[in-house]
Amino acid sequence: MSELFKKIIFLKFSCNYSAFLCFVVNMISNRDMIDTRDSILWDISEASGKYAGRTAMVIEDISYTYGQLFGRVGQIYRELLQEKSNIIGIVAENNIETYASILAVLFAGKTYVMLHPSFPKNRIEQIISDAGIGYTIDNNRQEKAELKENVAPEIIASHQYAYIIFTSGSTGKPKGVPISRENLNAFYSAYGKLGWHLDENDRMLQMFELTFDVSVVSFLYPLTFGAAVYTVSSEGFKYLNVLDVMDTYRITFAAIAPSILRLTRPYFDNILFPDLKYLVVTAEATDVSILSDFRLCIPHATVVNLYGPTESTIYCTSYVIPCEHAKHQNGIAIIGKPFDGIDVMIMDEQGHPVGNGQTGELWVSGGQVMDGYWHDEANSTTSLVRYTDGKVYYKTGDICRRDDDGDLYYYGRKDSQVKIQGFRIELGEIEYQVKQYYGGKVNAVVIPLYMEKGLCELQLVIEKKEESTVGLEQYLQSHLPSYMMPKQIHFMVRFPLNNNGKTDKKRINDLIKNNR
Repeated sequence: MSELFKKIIFLKFSCNYSAFLCFVVNMISNRDMIDTRDSILWDISEASGKYAGRTAMVIEDISYTYGQLFGRVGQIYRELLQEKSNIIGIVAENNIETYASILAVLFAGKTYVMLHPSFPKNRIEQIISDAGIGYTIDNNRQEKAELKENVAPEIIASHQYAYIIFTSGSTGKPKGVPISRENLNAFYSAYGKLGWHLDENDRMLQMFELTFDVSVVSFLYPLTFGAAVYTVSSEGFKYLNVLDVMDTYRITFAAIAPSILRLTRPYFDNILFPDLKYLVVTAEATDVSILSDFRLCIPHATVVNLYGPTESTIYCTSYVIPCEHAKHQNGIAIIGKPFDGIDVMIMDEQGHPVGNGQTGELWVSGGQVMDGYWHDEANSTTSLVRYTDGKVYYKTGDICRRDDDGDLYYYGRKDSQVKIQGFRIELGEIEYQVKQYYGGKVNAVVIPLYMEKGLCELQLVIEKKEESTVGLEQYLQSHLPSYMMPKQIHFMVRFPLNNNGKTDKKRINDLIKNNR
């Protein structure tokens, strides 16, 4: 990968405890280094000194104390202070140096961009160019590459950003989402008000790829109060690795994608996590029937559904899912109420607010919301609007409604709604009826295929061994209008997952198209 980077430095570190002590003492004594408003870094710096001898991270079964972690942070930090570039690329690997590099970049007042080694070459090149990365840390390199300055002069005040995450764009070009330190600290403040009962004795899971924003809170938040972070290897079957880490290390706090539960469902009878205090389900819609079955595996855990687009800094709404009578829409758990400091509105297609009980697009405002896409005025103007109340709202593209209790119900993506014979269809309603037919024991997705003249055909894909569809078709005909009936029904033994353990609907879509 070395030819892809504008500037690369290889970093190899020993556990230098004296370097750690000097770094922490300097952090705490020099208030110019950490703005006290940058509360998340301030709390991490204090915890690193207070819990120097305690476990900070366990990666691939190797344990690192806070002293060892910050010894590495201090060395990278000193390197970065000599660097003029403000945008720092970090190759995302599951090792201590990568995590130390993230912290060092943040403490140095710079901005990091994660580059996944499995990304296609042209995607990495595009991100490097768009972000204006002038310096990249690759902890697997065996030598220092030629140093070459390449900082875009038009980049202004980039030190104000904590990180930039590049998400898939509808045009195929990645969109950069810059999250400022103000955004991150607004999130940190609101997240801490959710009522977690956690301390330095907790063991917390980090299963997400570092190119995905949930990894930010999974990694940084535990370090603010001295807890230990346990990462998950991406080698082999990730969902089995998650179970292994949770069992081996008696994890007390786990944030996972619901697809992990779906894949591990056959093992529920043999799973027991008595130490788990909190299970956070996130990153995709949560099936309440799977959670109901999983409750016996987590007898002491509070289950929390957290929702949020990347543009509003990780999460912005929460719902504690009760054991019984959970609110849901077509079997999908609601997303609950907004975080402290977050304002939401449900808007119709003309941009007017709708009343409780009516569906529309969710708009989000508050200190967590980005100020615009990275060097992309067109998308920023489309996605961010100043409403008549003077606030700037991000248009999430998610269809929701609010009930009289103030809870938000999630219906799916705006672009997942299709029109057939003039009727607007929620694909989630079809998927829900399929799951009902199978007693909630299978997963299903509906893929809209667009034909000539704008006609749309619905393709139903069921995660199950192939079988007769006569009974299912009769059931659907009795529960759905004719225009909602799938044109074809397909079976797939196991749905593909992306790197973050979420169902890869794009890949399913491609497989269906290619097999027609």
